[in-house]
Amino acid sequence: MRGPGPESPGRTAAPSLSDTAARGTGVTLVAQALRTVLQFGSVVVLARLLTPEAFGLVAMVTAVIGVADLVRDFGLYNAAIRAPRLSAAEQTNLFWVNTGLGLACTIVAASLSGVIALAYSQRELTPIVLSLAAVFTLSGASTQFRVALTRDLRFGRLAAVDVIAQAVGVAVAITSALLGSGAWALVHQQLAVALVSGVLVASGSRFHPGLPRRDTSVRPFLRFGGSLLGTQGIWYVTKNVDNIVLGLVGGPAALGLYSRAYQLLMMPLNQINAPMTRVALPVLSAVKDDQGRYEHYLARVQLVACYVTASVFAVAAALSHPIVTILFGEQWSGVAPIFTALAIGGVFRAIAQLAYWIYLSRGRPEAQLRMLLVTGPVMVALIVGGAPWGAMGIAIGHSVAHALYWVVSLRHAAKVSGVPARPLFTTGLRTILLVSAPAAGAALLGTLVPAGPVIQLLVGCAAVVAYLGLAAAAVPRVREDLVVVVSFARKAVRRG
Repeated sequence: MRGPGPESPGRTAAPSLSDTAARGTGVTLVAQALRTVLQFGSVVVLARLLTPEAFGLVAMVTAVIGVADLVRDFGLYNAAIRAPRLSAAEQTNLFWVNTGLGLACTIVAASLSGVIALAYSQRELTPIVLSLAAVFTLSGASTQFRVALTRDLRFGRLAAVDVIAQAVGVAVAITSALLGSGAWALVHQQLAVALVSGVLVASGSRFHPGLPRRDTSVRPFLRFGGSLLGTQGIWYVTKNVDNIVLGLVGGPAALGLYSRAYQLLMMPLNQINAPMTRVALPVLSAVKDDQGRYEHYLARVQLVACYVTASVFAVAAALSHPIVTILFGEQWSGVAPIFTALAIGGVFRAIAQLAYWIYLSRGRPEAQLRMLLVTGPVMVALIVGGAPWGAMGIAIGHSVAHALYWVVSLRHAAKVSGVPARPLFTTGLRTILLVSAPAAGAALLGTLVPAGPVIQLLVGCAAVVAYLGLAAAAVPRVREDLVVVVSFARKAVRRG
């Protein structure tokens, strides 16, 4: 029987959970920084090698068939991560479940390739769907190897896998684009990342699956995963309905511009939230029965999310024009206003991540599902309601929907978990009003400088640093928060 590493129930609580969290955060954030550099580098290069239509074609496919990736996982990754005990036989059966689901998703997606191409009136989508369908089988087979690395708290190995796979994918995409492959460069990139990642997690894991075991049940994992799948499915629709609708009414060129803005939003969000979840979830799960410690660690991870992720989006919204010009070039200037609208919503997406951690660490995915059954349709309606105004209307609807979701989800998560909601809202609002929004205002001053985009960006960032220093000096609570965030970051780097 294997527990979740040094924090297994029944053992002495490891050096300390704060040390474990800091060490894991240090390793993963360094790796995520490297991945961010790789991704931004590829964005810069590929934007100059490919057309908006190329990006739009691939976005059409991934928006539709991406739901299969949720079915392939079936919530079993998180179900296995949070389990107090996970035997070798249970994990072997979970491996075969994930692999079988991945293969089934590949077959279904491939069989629907013609229908997808017909719906978008884009014949060239058929071979793209057939190729990308293979990713589901590769990802399904690698899921439990990644679970094993996470439960063993081998954050360094996971970080190395992610960086190497990303680097190979970027190299493949750029090479393919230089050879004139067009949209296929993006397809080759996704295939390369899935293949390399799968090989590396399998070779680096101590988990070795055998044949399926009929005498071992995985029904508890399937029940938990089923509830989580429903939640993720609704969430997937809210995140992808914009791409689907815009692809249908605007075509690949309009979707190409929107998808670049959306990718610019999601890159930092994923690069910060994914490693934070990887570290926060096992730590919070380990102390879920100790309310005092649970609220203590929850408050600290919330501070990091608010002061780092939310503020990054607020500043990026203000500096959208120089950022887009530097990354994509003047020919992509239409991305800037769309990104500004999306980034405002990104502030709320960043701080709403806390509710997700609460639901999963408390083992209450069914509560999140019930909440999303109500909020999901409202969010979809707000997003789709902007379609008559094109990409900009959809982006504004997107941000309004996520601002409302933050309020509802955090209040509901606090209620079902017994965590006081007032301190959570106070921290979030304090960050927005005293840090994120004023920092964005300071950054906006940089865009008023009559100079090139690089100078505007540098001046804007300098103004942000100056404001943060002023706020820390003048507002005691901001100073206290920054001390906690900086202390945690230093500890993370030192122990990483």
